Amino acid sequence: MRLTRLCTYEAGFSVIEVLLAATVFALLVTGLVGAFVYGRQSTVNTGDRTRAIQLADEGLQAVRNIRDASYSNVTTGTFGLAQSGGAWTLSGGSDTSGIYTRQVTIAAAGTNRMNVTSTVSWTQASGSTSQVSDTTELTNWAAALRTPSWNTPGLSGSVNATALKVATQGTYAYAVRGTTSSNFSVISTATPSAPTVVSTISITGTPTNIAISGNYAYVSTNNASGELVIVNISNPAVPTVVGTYNAAGSAAGLGVYVVGNYVYLSRAANGGNDELVIINVSNPASPTRVYGFSLNVSMNEVYVNATTIFLATNSSTKEVIALTPVLFGVLYTEVDLNLPTAGTTTTIDGTGSVIFVGQGNTFYTINGSLVGLLMSIYGSVTLPGTINDISYNANGTYVYAGTSYASGEFQVVNVASLTAPSIAGSVDIAGSSSITGVSYNSTQNLVTAVGNSTTQGVADIGPN
Repeated sequence: MRLTRLCTYEAGFSVIEVLLAATVFALLVTGLVGAFVYGRQSTVNTGDRTRAIQLADEGLQAVRNIRDASYSNVTTGTFGLAQSGGAWTLSGGSDTSGIYTRQVTIAAAGTNRMNVTSTVSWTQASGSTSQVSDTTELTNWAAALRTPSWNTPGLSGSVNATALKVATQGTYAYAVRGTTSSNFSVISTATPSAPTVVSTISITGTPTNIAISGNYAYVSTNNASGELVIVNISNPAVPTVVGTYNAAGSAAGLGVYVVGNYVYLSRAANGGNDELVIINVSNPASPTRVYGFSLNVSMNEVYVNATTIFLATNSSTKEVIALTPVLFGVLYTEVDLNLPTAGTTTTIDGTGSVIFVGQGNTFYTINGSLVGLLMSIYGSVTLPGTINDISYNANGTYVYAGTSYASGEFQVVNVASLTAPSIAGSVDIAGSSSITGVSYNSTQNLVTAVGNSTTQGVADIGPN
């Protein structure tokens, strides 16, 4: 029998195997070290971010604390925060805490509301900058405990668009400018805190006043060939001129009022030739004259009730004129009122037979019932600035006046007592400006005021 011998050989690691093992080991060590280092950095970054979030939240809580002390302390702008006497205050443009810089931005969000954003930024160890923000809305909760009142009016919102006169309807304001181009604008007031210009067109001539009825705006102008311009506003985004009326002579149109299918256009002195003209606008594309009244004095504005036309004039002896009855094609009975002080009566409005006029800085309430063919003064109040325009609140007992008083251009007059009207409140518009047009919006219980402010030329004002 032959025996076969089995032999087993053992060999050492080759160089390649050693290098491969070393490489794997190095990668493993590097991974472990990297994981440790980056994990530690991530922990640091997470901690920094958590601290930043806490500071941002603290910023909101601090502003809330400031609001609770007095809502008037919460003003719009970007601020830092500081503590004084154990209470938070707005201070400077930012504040710092270690590596963190905090800014609190406060913006108006409507009547008695503010949006507050607290932003914290910092530089990481890597040199990159990080930032976190937190936002809340604060309200004047103390005001919410009372019914909003026109005795304390407040600015709801504004848009930078200067204008001369304004009329409102629904959730839109229609404004005209005393310029020859881009002089008719439609403004949405659906969000009073943020009115927006919807459209702007140019109409021929320089507009002087405006009235709204249904789907049409009626604009008086200084154009000697078309003192009345009719604009179709059925689509506020695309207003279009559909008709004009050329009154006799060359005197500018100054005031306009609409009742049904009739427009009452008051004009500057025109040599005794239709300073007031009544126009049938049942066909807006072809308006026609119905009747005219002449006196050779400027008739600045016009108000019409069911039976009588009332005119504000620049006569020194008949500053207010009433024409009755409103029956076309017949002679009118003229009733004049000589105010105590001679001077131009610039603006007029009313409710029924109660008439309101502005002359200089004096606001009058007038009995226009014409008992015994007479008008009489109920009462008056002196406002702090020249009265440019007035608008009656059909839902209450207030008249709103746009004035030239730089510290309170918007004035609210309480006419609950006709014999003793009084100033109820005011609003200061930004800059040393003048409000030249006001219109009360009964749908929104809001007044749109326009003027020459370069930042708040169109302003929504409401009760607080």
